[in-house]
Amino acid sequence: MTVDIKPRGLVESTEAGSSELAVYLLLAFGVTFALTAPIAASEQGWIATDVGSEWHGVGALGPLVGALVVAKRSSLAAAHLRQGIGRWRVSPWFWLAALSPLVFLVPAAFVARLVDGERPAWSALADSDRLAGGGWMTALLIPALAYGIGEEAGWRGVVLPRLQSRFQPLPAALVLGGIWVAWHIPFYLYREGMVDAALGEQIAQAVVIVIGGLFLAWLYNSTGGSILLCAVWHFSHSVVHVAAPEISQNFDTVNGVFSTVLAICVAAIWWRRMSVNQTVTFPGETSLP
Repeated sequence: MTVDIKPRGLVESTEAGSSELAVYLLLAFGVTFALTAPIAASEQGWIATDVGSEWHGVGALGPLVGALVVAKRSSLAAAHLRQGIGRWRVSPWFWLAALSPLVFLVPAAFVARLVDGERPAWSALADSDRLAGGGWMTALLIPALAYGIGEEAGWRGVVLPRLQSRFQPLPAALVLGGIWVAWHIPFYLYREGMVDAALGEQIAQAVVIVIGGLFLAWLYNSTGGSILLCAVWHFSHSVVHVAAPEISQNFDTVNGVFSTVLAICVAAIWWRRMSVNQTVTFPGETSLP
């Protein structure tokens, strides 16, 4: 009979990582579900109170609170988070990838013009009821910043490196993708474009979330664990997909197709070539052979 004895430091580190992951997930789901409950209940007609769409922004506090509590519990986790947020010195190509939702606006405008027969009118943003007055702050800028920073500090800053300590890169990203879809469940009860979508469209949206997670996992690992660049992509994506539909629905759809195709290409090419030694794992934990 053989006994597999792991070094004590590795056992303690793995157990600590599992505990931190459980704490994070409990807070990320619990805080977001609780804070978005009023707007979901209002949209579904469960309560008579009209809760404004600007309340959506508070949902970002779940992953952010979870990440901050994990960092508070562990100096190692805090250092890992700080380093990821401050990692900006990377190849310009990765900055281009992080800003790709904005870069794709140019070819998307060209394709939308072919489909609609006219160029997308940027002046439509000024005429948008949703973005008029201070709406551009509450419906676009603040939520995009909140979710860009809040989510990425958690999903890529806390969860992904710990999953990559336990799984091969692709399975780790897919597991996180499933968790990420589950975390979005309240948004399907109130978010414009999600609550009013047919079941098939909602399933497609969930698949796109997973694909987006693959792209962000590639960006995170390729930049040595830059949470900052993941947040930049998330912010850019959110801004585009709030503003673009106000200009032209086809404009938004085409931009989304470009981003999805890029993510699929990255997943198809990079994941096959990547080894576990190219992934970023949480300090103190080792990746699986």
